[in-house]
Amino acid sequence: MIKNKCNYLNGATAVPTDIIDKHLKLAPSASFKVLLFILRNPDNTVDAQQIACCTGLPEGDVSDCLQYWEAHGVIETDSIVNEELSQQAKSNAKCIDVPKEAPSSQPKPKAPVRALPLKKPTQRDIALRISEEPELTLIYDEAQNILGTFGYDTQALILMIYDYYGFPPEVIITLLQHQKCERKTSSSAIKGRAEDWAKRGIDSLEAVEEELLALDNIQKSFMNIREAAGISADCPTPRIHKFLREWVTELNCSDELIIYALSESANVLSDAGKLLRKWAKSGITTPQQAVEKEKKAIPKEVKKSYETDKVGKNSVLDWAKKFADGEENK
Repeated sequence: MIKNKCNYLNGATAVPTDIIDKHLKLAPSASFKVLLFILRNPDNTVDAQQIACCTGLPEGDVSDCLQYWEAHGVIETDSIVNEELSQQAKSNAKCIDVPKEAPSSQPKPKAPVRALPLKKPTQRDIALRISEEPELTLIYDEAQNILGTFGYDTQALILMIYDYYGFPPEVIITLLQHQKCERKTSSSAIKGRAEDWAKRGIDSLEAVEEELLALDNIQKSFMNIREAAGISADCPTPRIHKFLREWVTELNCSDELIIYALSESANVLSDAGKLLRKWAKSGITTPQQAVEKEKKAIPKEVKKSYETDKVGKNSVLDWAKKFADGEENK
C-alpha cells in the first residue's frame, strides 16, 4: 500500500478527477507535467517556451501536450499576445528554480578519445560527404598533391579523421605533409599519427607547429646521442622516442647530459631516465654539475677516534708485564 505523505497546510493544487479518470491511461506522460504547471499557474501561463523552461521538457514536446489538452477541451489558447501582460505573467509564475551547481575547482576530465572505427565508409559514403562538405574537397585535392594518387584505404581514413576527430583541414594537410617528409605514408602510419595527435589534444595549427618542433628536436638529439648509446638506426624506435620526448621536451636535457646519463647507467634507458629526472629536480644541466653533485654526495672517511696499532701494542705490553710480574699465576 502506498501512503500519501504530502503536507497540504502549505496549499494544494486541485486536479479534476474527470481529467484523471479519462486521460490517465491515454494521455502522454509529459502531458500531465504540463497540465500540473498550468493548474498551478492558472493566470500566469503564457506559452510553450515558458512551460518548457519551468518543467525541463523540450519545447516541441510541450507544444504537442498543449495540442492534446486543447483538442480534448481541457485548455484554450489565445492567439492574441500582449507582450506587457506576458512578461508580467512570466514573472508571477510559480516554479522552483533548480540551483546551479557551483563551479568545481577541479577541471573536468576529458573524455577518452575514441579509436577510429573498424568499419570504413564506402565509396558512396565518401562521395556523398565530399558533396556535402566543401572542406573535404580541399583536403582531398591537397592530399593528392602531397601523396600523389592514393587508394580507397587512404580516402576512407582521411574522411574518418575529419569526421571522428574533427581536425580542421590545415591540421590534416600538415599531418599528411609530415608523413610525406618522414616517408611514412601508408594508411596505418597516417592512422597512428592521427590517433596520437587526437589523444594528446593536438587539433589546431598552433599545437601542430609545437609538436613538429618537438619532433625535430627529438630527431636531432637522437642523431647526436645514438653513437654514444651504441645505436645504428637512423630513426628512434617507439620506445627510444618515448624516452627522448621526456628528456628533450619535458626535462629540457642537453645532449651532453643525456650522453653522460647513458654512460653512468650502462646505456640502460630506464636507469638513465631516473638519473635525468633526479638531476632535473636538482637544477643540474651539465655533466660537470652532475659530477660535482656526486662528489658532494660521497660521505667523507670517518676519522678514527683512536689508533688501533697503538692500542694493540699497549695491550700486548701490558699483558707481558703482568706475566713477568707473576700476576697471571695469582
